[in-house]
Amino acid sequence: MQSALERMETLGPNREPACLQALRTFIKGGTAADLEPVLAAVRAAGLAEEASERVRSLRPETENQEAAKTLALRLAPLAAAEQQRRAARWQLDTRRTLIRFNYAKETGALDFDDGDLHALFLQAFRLEGLVLALDLGKRPRPLLTSGLPLAAGLGSRCEPMDAVLKREPPEDSAELITRLNGRLPEGLRIEQWMSLPGYATAPSELARLSRWTWKVDPGLRTRAEAGTAAFLQASTWPWERGPGKSETPLDLRRVIPDMRWTDAGLDFTTRMGPHLAVNPLKLLGAVLGLEPADITGLVRTGVDYDPDPRLGQADRFEPKLKNMYEDAVLLGGGSNIVLVDEDDDEPTILG
Repeated sequence: MQSALERMETLGPNREPACLQALRTFIKGGTAADLEPVLAAVRAAGLAEEASERVRSLRPETENQEAAKTLALRLAPLAAAEQQRRAARWQLDTRRTLIRFNYAKETGALDFDDGDLHALFLQAFRLEGLVLALDLGKRPRPLLTSGLPLAAGLGSRCEPMDAVLKREPPEDSAELITRLNGRLPEGLRIEQWMSLPGYATAPSELARLSRWTWKVDPGLRTRAEAGTAAFLQASTWPWERGPGKSETPLDLRRVIPDMRWTDAGLDFTTRMGPHLAVNPLKLLGAVLGLEPADITGLVRTGVDYDPDPRLGQADRFEPKLKNMYEDAVLLGGGSNIVLVDEDDDEPTILG
């Protein structure tokens, strides 16, 4: 994994802000004399929070630990002040933009799990100079969110991920997709790119059905066909999920509503939603009497989503930014507003 992240740095010019590149250089081998220029550049760019987050995310084996600790201490008050200002302006910030992109995960990337995928896409965005917005947590993190769980060993043609950028990039989506795909390791490829309102519902809340295809190994075909026939003939198929899980068996006939054989292999669907997003390798293994490790070549080919109710009710979910901005300007700008108190008809003067 670490080698994949390092190789991404060699696949093109680093487009990170110059101050963050200087920060990386300092951590790798900077001297005390280099510290103040780095801090000054970060402060001038207004990226103290981003710089602090980068230092926090360093691996324990970072070569220059002392430099990293010193930098973290000096950045802390700058980042705290920036976060306070950002939180105060959060509702008024119209520059943030939510990007939902779909990507394919194929041979070469199948061994990556959710955490790996998050790190790889985060690295790609950073190296291409796309600055992600940070959340408002105590230790702010970049707003890059995996849409649906996808375990190691599983492929996909349609995985969603949400990224919130600090500001909308000037480049068009086709150019950004090309640049990001040029960074990503073999087997990862962004297919679609959509700009959405910030109040859009997360894919995990809208997903209702996943579609899968398993290209069955010929040596398992006969056993798999027999298991599939038995499953489809049963009215219920209780499955004990094991220690630490619910004591009530999960009925796999409810979770897997459809299975059928095609020229490509075994096609089946799994219901999504609360308590139903179970690793499909385990589900299929429980149906066919196989170990999950024996099932290779399983690919998610599609997802059915419910319509997003928020997108049709913008008046409810979109902040009244214009009115809020006007109120802030009027109340803070020394203007004179005359408000009439209906009880005594005496005017009240503000300003």
